[in-house]
Amino acid sequence: MAKTYIALDAEFHWDRDLHELHRSMDPKSQRRAIAVKKIMAAAVFQFTIDEDGRVSTGEIGSWSERDWIDEKGVVSKVFDYLRAHDDKPIVTYGGLATDVPILLLAGIAHGLRLPPQLIDQPGRRGPRPHLDLGLQLKGGGRTWTHLSQLLLRMGVPFDLVAAKSSVPRPASDAAWQNLRDHVELDCLLLAIAKIGWLVVQGTDGLRLEPAIVALIEGFLRRRPDHSLAGELRAYAANLHGIIAVGFDNAA
Repeated sequence: MAKTYIALDAEFHWDRDLHELHRSMDPKSQRRAIAVKKIMAAAVFQFTIDEDGRVSTGEIGSWSERDWIDEKGVVSKVFDYLRAHDDKPIVTYGGLATDVPILLLAGIAHGLRLPPQLIDQPGRRGPRPHLDLGLQLKGGGRTWTHLSQLLLRMGVPFDLVAAKSSVPRPASDAAWQNLRDHVELDCLLLAIAKIGWLVVQGTDGLRLEPAIVALIEGFLRRRPDHSLAGELRAYAANLHGIIAVGFDNAA
């Protein structure tokens, strides 16, 4: 049976006013505290793995304050999207520690109803609606692996991984477009990492390089003008070469 996932990523900015209010009560309040971060953009990327291990891609969606005015507008669109796809689990990396708490705080602040994938239901039975890949990799150990480290280990080109670094709050239309490219690329990279996890877990028929190529090509069909389209095409071409060598060796 085919399984569809929604890779989810959000970008935050530090709210100076909230930080100063916190410091007025606690001088030791830290700028990096979850409570003083607000969501300025978010994106999703759907991908499906069928019963034979074939990978296909679906929608890419992204929302930012430039188009939806403020945090409430962005988070409302994200929640609406997830509710419309409540049968599909979301995938994050470190989401239980960062993305989900900030989304929850935004929901509380703006009176927004959470989508099913983010509702805390103790004792829930059946498939989990939110999969934190970072937590899955950590398992029962004490060591956390950063997503960038994992991607480099998988052979993802440095220029693509380096683009994952956090971005400042945009001050121009061009900067907002760059932010959109950034958060959507993060979803693709997260999907690549998830594929790697599913391969080692023994998903029937799933092969790493063909699956990554399918993700990249599906992403580029929807975002042909992405600022890193050239780097993505070069990466896919390199993977095609690896696949061809494998066929030659098998022959």
